[in-house]
Amino acid sequence: MLTNIIVTLAVSLLSLLPENEPVRAYNFSDGNAPAMEFSAAEIAQDDSTTAQASSQAALRPVIGLSTNIIYDFTYLPHYKFTSIPNIGLEYYPARGHWTFGADVDWSHWRHYDNHRFNQIHNITLSTRRYFRDSGSLLNQGDAAKGPFSGFYGLYLSGSINAVQYGLGWNAKGWEGEGLGVSLGIGYKWALGRRMYLDLGAAAGYFYSRYDPYVWGNDATGWYYYDYAGDPKDFVKRRMALNWFGPTRVYITLGINLFDRNRKYKDQ
Repeated sequence: MLTNIIVTLAVSLLSLLPENEPVRAYNFSDGNAPAMEFSAAEIAQDDSTTAQASSQAALRPVIGLSTNIIYDFTYLPHYKFTSIPNIGLEYYPARGHWTFGADVDWSHWRHYDNHRFNQIHNITLSTRRYFRDSGSLLNQGDAAKGPFSGFYGLYLSGSINAVQYGLGWNAKGWEGEGLGVSLGIGYKWALGRRMYLDLGAAAGYFYSRYDPYVWGNDATGWYYYDYAGDPKDFVKRRMALNWFGPTRVYITLGINLFDRNRKYKDQ
């Protein structure tokens, strides 16, 4: 009985309120200033405009595409200038500090007439930690660098790589396989809204198993493993290399591709 009376009174009071009551915003700096009135429809429209602006500001590239200029114009001793064709991909998330990348270096030059070989097949997987917060920069609207502003500036990197190689000149060479792990540091500059320049270096540990080889200079024209022992005791990849030190230097020129609209929401 009492509950029914309370509910009836509440409904009656609500029915007395006017529909679409304006929200009053007062200017507290001036007590005599008139109140500003905003209807509920105007408030909803403002909220919609803000959400649309945030959505547009949150455009992110799926990947960045780059090439290492140093590898494009490589100089090897006794080989002169050559090239190691390469491509780098970097995936940018919608926000945060971390990106993920992959690099492929693939040269396959073979000059049997002068015994020069430059065959490097290398794959590197990496991650980067940028010091700028892409999420906060979306709100600031860094228009000069477009929607990619969060992934510029100073960063730290970590990588692992696997390589197969065959290098030779003057009738001598080395072939083998190796694995490496590195830590690095770099800096990325914006060149307009999409292009960028990326400089960095890495150092770490590289382990390789390999064999030296020589040209036989006989009627066959073949190359032979440089081994003087009993042929029945020969085992491939009998030599080992352990390297601690610089592992990668790069000056890359790249472009950000494939804008994607992602809803941005405050945490």
